[in-house]
Amino acid sequence: MPVRLDGRAALLAVLAIGSLGLAAPAEAAQSPAHPADDREMGDGLADYEVAAAGLAAGRDPVAAAREDEITGEREPMAATCADGVTTLGIDISKWQGDVDWTKVANGGVKFAFVRVSHGLNTIDQWFDSNWAEARAAGLHVGVYQYFEPGQSATAQADLLLERMGALGPGDLPPVIDVESHGNLPAAEVAAAVTEWVARVEGATGVKPIVYTGRYFWQDYVKSAAFAGYPLWIAHYTNACPNLPSQWADWTVHQYTDKGVVNGVSGPTDTNRFNGDEAALLAFASGSDGGGDEPPPPAAGGCGVIAPEGDTIIDNGEECYVLQGSEQWWRNVAGVGIDNDVVWTGTTKSTKTNSAEVAFEFEVAGIYRLEANIPKPHNTTKQAKYKIQHAGGLASVTVNQSTKNGWVSLGDYSFDAGTGQSVSLADLTGEANSLGRKVVFDAFRLTMIGQGARQGGDDAGAGLGGVDYARGDGEASCAVGGPGAGAGWAFGVLLLGLSRRRPRG
Repeated sequence: MPVRLDGRAALLAVLAIGSLGLAAPAEAAQSPAHPADDREMGDGLADYEVAAAGLAAGRDPVAAAREDEITGEREPMAATCADGVTTLGIDISKWQGDVDWTKVANGGVKFAFVRVSHGLNTIDQWFDSNWAEARAAGLHVGVYQYFEPGQSATAQADLLLERMGALGPGDLPPVIDVESHGNLPAAEVAAAVTEWVARVEGATGVKPIVYTGRYFWQDYVKSAAFAGYPLWIAHYTNACPNLPSQWADWTVHQYTDKGVVNGVSGPTDTNRFNGDEAALLAFASGSDGGGDEPPPPAAGGCGVIAPEGDTIIDNGEECYVLQGSEQWWRNVAGVGIDNDVVWTGTTKSTKTNSAEVAFEFEVAGIYRLEANIPKPHNTTKQAKYKIQHAGGLASVTVNQSTKNGWVSLGDYSFDAGTGQSVSLADLTGEANSLGRKVVFDAFRLTMIGQGARQGGDDAGAGLGGVDYARGDGEASCAVGGPGAGAGWAFGVLLLGLSRRRPRG
């Protein structure tokens, strides 16, 4: 982590070796491996950024450090101004104590970030109340973690994901607070940040925000790999902030740690979002900085399924309808049928996103239904496919993580015409914090017999090799295959009385 004020001689030793680029040594032996693990945002930047900026401007870094702020318009060439109107926000940790979030919201603040922990060793005891009450007050809220690169990056990410839970509409992306180097070389710090970001992005489907200072990042991380991620820059100035050379723009600017905010006791970190309230809403809902989410296709037909040959229906076709919040859908090129798949993170108890594929058959018959499940985004162990067929509603649970290619979901009787479908949702029973993904790709239908199968044992034939189970209290594929018995036939008959309505 950066050097404190009482380490001025060490600070000079670190800074004096650099020029305006302030290239730091591979190891910063002047600082301990970990600070006292209970620091609020900006603590680790306050001294280093000021002294570094002072040196860059040709000033005495010790004199600069006496200012005890990340302040000053030191390098006009690095200053990057907002695109236009900005929106007010704050960040909060235990150090602000009991916050009256209703007063905060009524005072004109539109967004807030709340600390979940300092690394693995300190959980912020105010996190749960801050997280819940700020959201309840109508603010756009995000979670930040003071990151320690010398600790397990994955464990830190999992701690944040577990405490945060599933993101909801209006929530901001999670934040990695990068202001401690853990006495590690820059390459190792960058690798740890990469590991954390990959874990959180994989679990949430949104790009995390990176919080840091210009000189700290340039000296102790040095990576340009995060240029496509939203930057939260710490620079205490009312003017335009100086950015690390690795970024071209900023999303949030922390411009003071001495803000006065109604509802908060004492000085408060105060921030600007680079945009108006509409832009903040769009960013919170995942349309900015969140990747290439495909828009939900309009409901419609994909053509009639003929009895001859194979019919493949791929994601992106009209009858393949993605439902739920766009911010949780991720589009990936280079894999799957037609080199394109979508995926979303798993959920334990609430369905957020799902896909339904509507079928239209030219003739009635027995059809084999297969799903293409390509690697590497197929990590759920409990993908639950629901098949609406001529006999009712069947459920098949597939361990996607063991598959790579076409997988049979069974043989089913389908009526001629519409009103039948296959669907798949993120509700697998696996917590979002596990970072598991449900992949959605093409379905294939192949006619293997004429007319309707007798005895109701159409559901379940030919399921060998598929991980399936009865589920959700609905009819499931018959695990016994053909000839499963009259009891199953009676169940299918009953389900036939409550068929799902055709899609409009």
